[in-house]
Amino acid sequence: MESGNSLVIATPLTAGAVRNNQNNSNIRRSDFPIGFIFGTGTSAYQVEGAAAVGGKGPSVWDDFTLRTPGRISDGSNGNVACDMYYRYKEDIRTMKNMGFDGYRFSISWPRILPGGRACAGINREGINYYNDLIDTIIANGMKPYVTLFHWDTPYCLEQEYDGFLSKKIVDDFRAYAELCFWEFGDRVKWWTTINEPWTYAVHGYVRGTFPPSKVSSSPARVLSTLPAYRSVQRLDRTVPVTRTYSDVKYDKSDPAKDAYTVARNLLLAHSAAVHSYRTKFQDIQHGQIGIVLNSNWAVPYDKDSDDDKAAATRAVDFMLGWFLEPVLYGRYPQTMIDFVPPENLAHFSNTEIHYLKGSVDYVGLNYYTANYVRYEPNPEGVGYDADQRLLYSSENKDGEEIGEPCGSTWLRIVPWGIYKHLVYMKNTYPDLPPVYITENGCSEINDHTLTSTAACPDPIRTKYHQDHLANILQAINADNMDIRGYFAWSWCDNFEWAEGYTVRFGLTYIDYVNNYTRHPKNSALWFVKFLKGRIKLLSNKRQIDDHANNGGDKRPRLEE
Repeated sequence: MESGNSLVIATPLTAGAVRNNQNNSNIRRSDFPIGFIFGTGTSAYQVEGAAAVGGKGPSVWDDFTLRTPGRISDGSNGNVACDMYYRYKEDIRTMKNMGFDGYRFSISWPRILPGGRACAGINREGINYYNDLIDTIIANGMKPYVTLFHWDTPYCLEQEYDGFLSKKIVDDFRAYAELCFWEFGDRVKWWTTINEPWTYAVHGYVRGTFPPSKVSSSPARVLSTLPAYRSVQRLDRTVPVTRTYSDVKYDKSDPAKDAYTVARNLLLAHSAAVHSYRTKFQDIQHGQIGIVLNSNWAVPYDKDSDDDKAAATRAVDFMLGWFLEPVLYGRYPQTMIDFVPPENLAHFSNTEIHYLKGSVDYVGLNYYTANYVRYEPNPEGVGYDADQRLLYSSENKDGEEIGEPCGSTWLRIVPWGIYKHLVYMKNTYPDLPPVYITENGCSEINDHTLTSTAACPDPIRTKYHQDHLANILQAINADNMDIRGYFAWSWCDNFEWAEGYTVRFGLTYIDYVNNYTRHPKNSALWFVKFLKGRIKLLSNKRQIDDHANNGGDKRPRLEE
């Protein structure tokens, strides 16, 4: 088996997938089914800014970044982020001009309910902001895809009852969701309840790089016993084992089961919101509601080892199946039942099963990368990472790298992995509803020595999207996958969680130094050609005006 960009399509690893060294630059929108949605996305804390504007309350991320800035690679926060709270109208116009059909964004729970609960007071200014945002999306001919929870739990609920460690949050989340359905559901037809529950549970309660930073694994161990995902893969960026956060002591803390408890409550919050939508709103509003899950693809460290093959399957079960099987069938994957101590993995009651089972009209998949996985029979410690009995790496037993690196230490470029993952989902889950690729993208290092002009060429990102789109198309055509859309992550450079602003994921370059000016990267220009088949430059007069207004920037601007 060859490695890197020379992976051979005939090998068992990539059978059926589009090989990495194939030129996919000529892929076009017309290759995809009629009605296939192409969009781009952001999340509230990463782009909005306006952290204390318009009556917004603090989220756990506001508190986490301001109290413990050392947990963020560059000590930064989302107080201003990309200033999108004030600039969304120009950004949405540009998205439309690029040819996108949809914009996936999240609502900030504490922006519309600063006290976390409807009974504590609704912030009408926050409601009005999102009403105008949604109206702007629709006025520009695009569709809003709305995420209710992208990790910004109201901090007051974390203080009051430990947030998602408590089942109390299920009722509060249901009330928040119902408020959103009532206020926005006449126009929003695609709802996501929870974005990446795995990330919230594992990074918040195992790795500790996300709030509330309740660590259950040693710094050295998490680098090999957790999949590389949204985390800086260096020992100096892991978190020492501690059971306190800020000035709050968690008496309920249990490192062996915290992640499972949080995951269970996230699932129950999801099902409660879905039940409310289906019984009170869906017949009138005619929308769809689902969940967005993230999962790396997993490849056996030793392709001839039965233990490693089983480990690779288990890795996907502990990342994707942990949440997908409950929302489809009301149960956990059998591998989790077999490997997790029963006192830590609380099963669902008959009532909970009733609400969970079939609680998705669609499933969103966030895919970025893949890992090699091998069996670890004698793991150290307790809790989620030890229960898996797995070790993760970017190279196999022969020293072959799984993919080329990019700006983030956790992200190797493995386009064929998305094909393998999609086909696995289709074959494993016969009741799988339609799938949307809700995030896919790669980063480059934020090089402060580059001007905005010099930073906009991004050939690696362009090829990343081309190759992943080719593999998605292969899954549609060759394997009859029901895939309905693709959302490029992300619309613009933003606050990338624990990585801060040290990496850039955007199709649009944000000049943080010069008034947050937006500049289309080359990947954005490619998307225009892909989506519209052409790039139309503005008139000479407008180009001259733009040249003067942007300090001599001579790059083309986008227009329909």
